[in-house]
Amino acid sequence: MNHYSSNRMVTRERKDASYYLRHACRLFIGVLFVFSAYVKGVDPFGFSLKIEEYLMSFGMDFLAPLSMVAACGMLLVEFLIGVAMICNIQIRFFSWVLLLFMCFFLLLTFYLAYAPSIAQAINRWNGTSYQIFVPGDCGCFGDFLKLTNTQTFWKNVIFMFPTLVVFAQRRRFRSQDFRYVTEWGPLLLAALFMLFMQVHCLRHEPWHDFRPWKKGHFIAAETYSEAPQVDYVFRYRNLSDGSLREVTMDELTSISEDSARNAEFEAGFEYVDRVEKVLKKGVDARLTDFSLMDAETREDVKLDVMESEGYHFLMIFRDVNGTKFSKLEKLDRLAEQCRQNGVPFIAVTASLPSDVEGLKAGYPFYYSDATPLKTALRNNLGLILLKDGYVLDKWAFRDVPTFDVFQSKQQKYERRLKRYQRREPPVLPNGDTLQLKPLSIPDESVSDHE
Repeated sequence: MNHYSSNRMVTRERKDASYYLRHACRLFIGVLFVFSAYVKGVDPFGFSLKIEEYLMSFGMDFLAPLSMVAACGMLLVEFLIGVAMICNIQIRFFSWVLLLFMCFFLLLTFYLAYAPSIAQAINRWNGTSYQIFVPGDCGCFGDFLKLTNTQTFWKNVIFMFPTLVVFAQRRRFRSQDFRYVTEWGPLLLAALFMLFMQVHCLRHEPWHDFRPWKKGHFIAAETYSEAPQVDYVFRYRNLSDGSLREVTMDELTSISEDSARNAEFEAGFEYVDRVEKVLKKGVDARLTDFSLMDAETREDVKLDVMESEGYHFLMIFRDVNGTKFSKLEKLDRLAEQCRQNGVPFIAVTASLPSDVEGLKAGYPFYYSDATPLKTALRNNLGLILLKDGYVLDKWAFRDVPTFDVFQSKQQKYERRLKRYQRREPPVLPNGDTLQLKPLSIPDESVSDHE
């Protein structure tokens, strides 16, 4: 009887409020860390760029070559913390890792959120001119979710509460039986999965894309821009009461054509000045730094390409220097077959025109900055398939299809395009429906890489 009562008391103690609180906090932190590591782990190249931004803001540019190693290592640790929390593995150890991890990023995000404001306050008080530059986005959820530095800091403040609960209750989590199977086994599988995912997404492209150039996105809306409509307004002062009157160019022309009306106007009004008035606001492209600049004409043909009808290929070749020509062989064969079959094929690079001339490519090259090309395609060399303003497909250079494979998939692409159009209609930022136009591409000499 006493034994039975003792067991009931132990059971009741284990299932009290603290029991549910610590396990709820453990699961919450575990799911959060696994999710955060996953959305960044599918794009380790993007996370390494964010680490480079951090290093530059702290004046540690010399460590930039290690940004990829740091990104992969940090994501691995974050993922293992999450898996350990979810599976209740070695909580005593991982609670220490979790606490150190959260404390580090709490201090870092506090600096990012408030250091510029503190520097400005010091400048006002002391008359100094200190400048602090910080990344505008912490990158804690990659491209999946963008948070300001202030939002990120307070997010970490909130997440510190379940972290402290897990840490304070760490001795009350039970170890599992057969720990080599139930504990080290899941951790090893989690580590192998994360490493495989990162290597695969680096060699190919992220299998979950959260960027503007993702498959199915109406990219023409991101690259569309429109100049504002402006007119000059002439301001005149009424000589009788001193009030100002604005006269448009059309009104002024109409007055000058009527001699009697013009004489009356000149007698009653005095010219003041001329101002520019916006009749219709313009539209700035969301991808402001992406361009397709023609080196000869100095014209940006971005809208001509993005708003064109039919299939067309856009080859991303960010840096031509140091790239082996063997990597271009498959792309060159595809470009030649596209030319023979009337499918436009163009390339865009961030390299100098003098560097591109050595390629002797059979397709035209256009020019853009390196940063938007990194956003479009993570690999230095790859291909994007566009049609009617939509991104239909994209490949790293290792995965580029042959022209026969492309033709065999056209029915699939047509069905996919209809689905994309239902989900995201082809409406431009100014409210107009995209009016498609044929794309004219100049002929180039046949490629002859040396």
